[in-house]
Order: sequence, then C-alpha cells, then structure tokens
Amino acid sequence: MPEETISIPKFEFNKYFVHRLNNEQVLLITSFGRIACLDKNEFADFKKQKIGKVLFKKLEKAHIIITKQNRSLEINDYRVRYGHVCEGVSLHIVNPTMRCNQSCLYCYANSSNMNAKGLDLDEKTGKKIVAFAWQSTRKEITREVQGGEPLANFPAIESIVNYAKTKKGKKIHWRIVTNLTLMDETIASFLQKNKIFDVCTSLDGPKKVHDKNRPWSNGSSFDKVVQWINCLKQDFGFKNLGALCTVTKNSLPFAKEIVDTYLELGFQDITPVPLRKIGLAGKNWEKIGYLGSDYFDFWKKTLDYCIKMTRDGKPISEQLSVLTLGKMNKVEPNYHTCFSKPCGAALMQCSYQPNGDIFTCDEAKAEPLFKIGNVEQSYKSVFTSPEALNMVSISSSLGFACNECKFTGFCRFCPVLTYCTQGSLVPMLALDEDCKLKKAQFSLLLEKIFGKDNRILLKWLDENT
Repeated sequence: MPEETISIPKFEFNKYFVHRLNNEQVLLITSFGRIACLDKNEFADFKKQKIGKVLFKKLEKAHIIITKQNRSLEINDYRVRYGHVCEGVSLHIVNPTMRCNQSCLYCYANSSNMNAKGLDLDEKTGKKIVAFAWQSTRKEITREVQGGEPLANFPAIESIVNYAKTKKGKKIHWRIVTNLTLMDETIASFLQKNKIFDVCTSLDGPKKVHDKNRPWSNGSSFDKVVQWINCLKQDFGFKNLGALCTVTKNSLPFAKEIVDTYLELGFQDITPVPLRKIGLAGKNWEKIGYLGSDYFDFWKKTLDYCIKMTRDGKPISEQLSVLTLGKMNKVEPNYHTCFSKPCGAALMQCSYQPNGDIFTCDEAKAEPLFKIGNVEQSYKSVFTSPEALNMVSISSSLGFACNECKFTGFCRFCPVLTYCTQGSLVPMLALDEDCKLKKAQFSLLLEKIFGKDNRILLKWLDENT
C-alpha cells in the first residue's frame, strides 16, 4: 500500500536539479551537491508532492526541502563552501627561476632553456617575497617552490628557506615541485635537514610515454626520476612523495601501463591530469592534443583499472575521482584551488615570478592578463586590486549557465583555461571541451557511487581525507 502522506506545517523546497540515474533511480541534487536518491515510485510521488514519512526524511536529510530542523545546517553549508572568500592566501608559490633543463611538450609555464639570462630569483627579491607572504592573515601558510625547474637555482631556495627561519608568528609548510633530474645528495640532504619532505614530481607513466612527453638532452628523464624516487624514499626517508601524470595524445593508449608504473614504484594514488591548452601545450596542440571525449575514454579505463586493482588487493586511488566524490559526499572546506567556486586564484593561492611580479595562480603565470601586482606593493593593494577582484568575480561563474547546471555543486570554472582556449574570460559553453568532459565524468561517478563500486570509492575517500 502507498505510504500515508503527512502534513508538514512549514517547509520549503530548496533549489534542486534532477538527474535520471537509470530506469529505476532518480537523483535530486542541490546546488551544493547534496543528493537524494529516489526510486521511480518515490519520484512519482515527489512530483505530485505526495510526501510520506520515509520520503520526507530522505528529502530533509539531503536538504531538498528546508525545515526548521535543517535550516541551520544549510546556512552552515554556505559558510563552509564560501569560507575561503573571507580568509587570507594560504598557498604562496615561489618560482626561483623560469629556466628548465627539460623540453616538455606541454609546459604551461613557457619555461626557457638553461642558458637564458635574467630569469633567476635573486636574494634581495627572494626576501621581499617571503616578507610579502608574511602579511597574509593566515597563521599557517604553504610555501611551494616551482619554476621552470626550481633546482636550476638551488641557491635561491636555500636563501628563502633560511630567511623564513628568521621570521616569527607563522607556521610554514614547505613543498617543492621538481622534475628530479637535477637532484643530488647535497640538495636531498638540505631538504631532509629542513624537513621539506613534501616533494612532488612528474611521472607520465612507463618509460616510452614519459620520455616522449618530457624530453631530456642528457638521456632518459624517466630513468633519472625513478632513480631519485627510490633514493629519496630509501636513503633519505621521504615517505610521502607525490607525482602527477599529465596525459597527452601519446598517453591515451596506455592507461593500464601508466597505473602499473605507479604501483611498481609504490604509489597508492594517481592523478591523471587532462592536457590544458596553456603555454606550450597550446602551441603543440596538433601534436599532443585531443578532444575531451578522448580523455574521458582514457580516464574511464584508468578509473576502472584502479578499482579492479584495489579490489584485487593492490590499492591505488584515482585522485580526480576522490576530489569530486569529496564534493558529492562531504560539505567541508576545500583547499584545492581548482575545485572551489569561486576558484582559489587570488584567494587561496598566488604565484611569484623571479622579478617579484604576482599572478593569480600557478596556471596563470605565463599570461600577463593575470598579473595582480608586485611585491613592492602592499599586500592589501595587491589582493584588493581590480585585477584580483575581477578574477574572484569571474571564477564564481555567477550569471553563467554553469549555475543552472545540475552538476554545479561539483564543478568549477577556470578563467585561465577559458582564456587560453577561447580567447575570452567568458566561456562559450557549447564549444567548451572541458565542460563536456566534466559532465561525462560526473555522470559516470554518480553511476559508480550509487552502484556496485560504492564501497571502494568511499574507501578511497575516507583514506584521502
């Protein structure tokens, strides 16, 4: 018998979107990504507003309906999701040099060769960058060293680390992003002594893929990276090395082999990053680029293989899924710049060039449009500048069709990517490959989270948060 409906004195419908999962299940999704899964009979009753006790509780828990009991929770969701708008910049990325010893086909930083002049950070500017970041209202900040290849100007890294030790009042977490080909025992010992154990490198998969994507004039960059991954772990005690995999056209046939390479080197997660039409990747697009649908096929194979290996007792999580699932299952602060709305550019993150110029984020540092100031200015004038505030405004996607999409609670908008691909900060969504890709990914992840892979995906989420 149909459940008896109940009369609720005061409730209102929240904004929600409908996603038909299959013939038997329908999802109702709020703008914050809370989800109620209804069977076809419940959905039929819902459309007629015939709400019984069980259905009412399901809708209330997912905030599809707002009541006196969940109103304060919904308000708190707003506070949490938009909390980064009211906090200081936490991730300060320093580029000691824009020179690099590799010739990666997709370099978004537009790095120059090792013989280029005038592209290194000097000691005086390095100290100004440290002092500038100290003005952040954050008590804990992350200093990330990038480039170019940062180890090409190791004296600058030593200088800023040692100078930061003389500053008081903040807790610093250091991170270094390096291709590892210039690593040596002196540098490794310095990192170990200063407890800079958060090291991330690039690993595009097996040797045949990695070396093709990341040419190195001194031989195989893959062999050198593997050598130092093993050495840092075994000889210097670096337990949490990270690696990113940039996916080019060369990578597409090798999803399984790429995951196997990560497993062989002891990694328990993999982040296959889709190629972005930024910097050299844009110039080399005909050679290494692809459609969003091509990447989706690759990513699905990668995801399915990671699930299989985890089920077979060789756990490895796919990190883009974990980040997205986090937004689907938990309303909590998200400190990943590219998975926030507005995005974290000029809010959670900024990037410092060797000459002291400040850019909204790491991806933006090669595009003059995204410069927001210089360390010679005051902190307040940089982060309240029209350039910084415009970035915050545009990345909120308010007024765009994005906010009327059923996946708006999971998605984000990248002005840098839109500008580099379409020549405008305002996206033409019908032509946006990234938009098409994200919709396909979200649809698949919803199938999996409400299907037979649920337990494995939730295990990944628990282990990574």
